[in-house]
Amino acid sequence: MFWGGERLKAQLGALISDYDPQRVDRAAYRLRIGSEVYVSPTGEPNDPRNKPKTQLTFSQGFTIPAGQFGFVLTEERVKVPKEAIAFISIRAKYKFRGLVNVSGFHVDPAYEGRLLFSIFNAGPGPVHLSQGEECFLIWYADLDQPSDLPIKNGFDSIPSELTGPIAGGLQSFASLLSKINENDKKVGDRVSVVEREQAVLKWATALVVGAVLTLGLKDCSLSRASTALQTSATSAVPAPPTGTPPAARPLGATTPQGNTSAPPPHAGGKP
Repeated sequence: MFWGGERLKAQLGALISDYDPQRVDRAAYRLRIGSEVYVSPTGEPNDPRNKPKTQLTFSQGFTIPAGQFGFVLTEERVKVPKEAIAFISIRAKYKFRGLVNVSGFHVDPAYEGRLLFSIFNAGPGPVHLSQGEECFLIWYADLDQPSDLPIKNGFDSIPSELTGPIAGGLQSFASLLSKINENDKKVGDRVSVVEREQAVLKWATALVVGAVLTLGLKDCSLSRASTALQTSATSAVPAPPTGTPPAARPLGATTPQGNTSAPPPHAGGKP
């Protein structure tokens, strides 16, 4: 049979450290977040892998991102009598925000020590918590008869063997989105580099082609100018004579038309 509120108020002073009757919640007792927590890394650039456990000061806050695990120690040290068993859970208002208790739902008889909650954020956004926040509930119930059991020691700190497997990050939606964004950025940077290289290559190719065309046109212009100068020089030289000058012809020689250069003299000196 579960213990009611009045029995809890009567007996929890000997079973729960720093007991406060104001934390009796009907048939349960509200437990607070302690001073040590661990939250799995998300894999985002500003969230380093292999994060250490966090030691919280009074009322210091922390965040459990969407899709990530957290280990939380209770502030109170709890005892469970040998003739009883306890049940634990997260308060409803935190469940509505996405927190799920995945560490188990009962505390064994003869247990003594702090409780360690393993919680998972199944919600769409981060959940913000703080040290001393009344986040958990514990119920007590009687067994039909007590058992002769040795004391089962609870936790004083978060064991490293529990944090090791999740220290490298979890493949949550937030982690996958972060990796996708990171890869998109890398691809975008690479595309920009390739585009710049192609632009430089095109510019260099155009420069080389322009230089080759300029040299070719210059050679053509020089060749044409040389040919024109040679033609002008050839046409300026006078043509050689085609016949003997008239002064050098003998008297009475026939002109090219068959005429004599002068009539023969008449006898007696008269024409």
